Amino acid sequence: MDPEPPWRGSEEARVNRISRTLAMMGLALAAAPAGAAEEPDLGKELDVSTVVRLALERNPDLAEAGERVQAADARARAAGRWPDMGIQAQLWQQPLSRPVDFSQANMIMVGIRQAFPAPGAASWREEAGVAEAQAARAQSQARRAEVVQEVRRAFAQYWLAEQEQLIHLEHMDITDHIVRDSRAYLAQGQMANADFLRTTVELSRFHAVLSTVAQQRRASGALLNTLMAREPDAPLGTPRAMSLPELEQSVAELEAHAEEKPEVVAARAGVTRAEAQLSAVRAESTWPEFMIGLDYGYMPMDGSSTYTAMLGFTLPWLAPRHSDQRREASASLAGAERTLTSARNQARYLLRDALARYRAARDSYDLVERELLPQAQMAAGAAQDAFRSGRAESLGLLDAMRQLLDVKLESARSRARVEEAWADVERAAGRVPAATQEGKP
Repeated sequence: MDPEPPWRGSEEARVNRISRTLAMMGLALAAAPAGAAEEPDLGKELDVSTVVRLALERNPDLAEAGERVQAADARARAAGRWPDMGIQAQLWQQPLSRPVDFSQANMIMVGIRQAFPAPGAASWREEAGVAEAQAARAQSQARRAEVVQEVRRAFAQYWLAEQEQLIHLEHMDITDHIVRDSRAYLAQGQMANADFLRTTVELSRFHAVLSTVAQQRRASGALLNTLMAREPDAPLGTPRAMSLPELEQSVAELEAHAEEKPEVVAARAGVTRAEAQLSAVRAESTWPEFMIGLDYGYMPMDGSSTYTAMLGFTLPWLAPRHSDQRREASASLAGAERTLTSARNQARYLLRDALARYRAARDSYDLVERELLPQAQMAAGAAQDAFRSGRAESLGLLDAMRQLLDVKLESARSRARVEEAWADVERAAGRVPAATQEGKP
């Protein structure tokens, strides 16, 4: 029997034992396959800032949103342009008896035409287009924030699966020592066979649990790869421990910043767009559209030249459709204002909800680390000492070790919940953090 319990040995010895156990089970933590040179930085150690940066650079959804912003900008400029200039040619009084002898025509005319929108209408249409482009840009920022949130949550799950696997492997190693000690006690007649069999069942249980945890790690890794536009099974390294975020701003400050949340910005741009459209409709219903033209005429019969000028305009006061358009634009503006109010209320609610979940997750993690984990470690150590001195049965030790395992797992899970809740806080506050920053608003 070993002179001291496994968790009291050196770190190097513990790692070696876990590595041997992994080799026997055919599992790997998160190492890249040999020869993988696609992205060596991702195949070794992985940190959340790198994943966020790569996702923002490569995610095809973000590229699509950027293209839509460019399209909206071009559409805004086009909305303020005048109508296309036209050119026309006319043949006057060509005799039917000589249809292709243009020298017999009374006049050949060539002219240009240019239409002008109602005064102010084009500028208002352009302003509406600019507001639409601003809304598209805000939607692009909203998608960026969503990608960051998805990356942080997926990374937390990937880190959690890694930690759970390590914790289970460590406790499987400890249980293996208990089984070996129990086998010695059984040979000496100091343990019943039924108790020994129950210790072996506990060891076998870890194999099934490890398979489930490995699958969870592969699933979260595939999601991270997908967000970075990589192959789902591309190699990912061991996740670096995340720094616990701290809430350094007041709720009022976060709510003030949430006013710049992309969804609120897009709603404000929607109001601006509706106002500009209403102004354009009013201008078109108040002022006529004009058209001017200039024609050059040539008279083949006598070789003389002439010119003709024209001016035309519409009569919007007689068109009933403008009244319907004004009512439509007014209703659209009222709806956009309601949308803005709703977006602000939703932003405040989501921020409050995210803050409540973050505080609850942080309190739970602090409680586990401060009280439960030290107590479970002390209880497991006492049970180990009692078992090794022959004063306790293996089942009591297994219960104490299982309790320690549960507390360690809860510590890792509560820390992952803190990271996920913080990602939700950043999203609710309308933040797209820089890839090099962690845990700071």
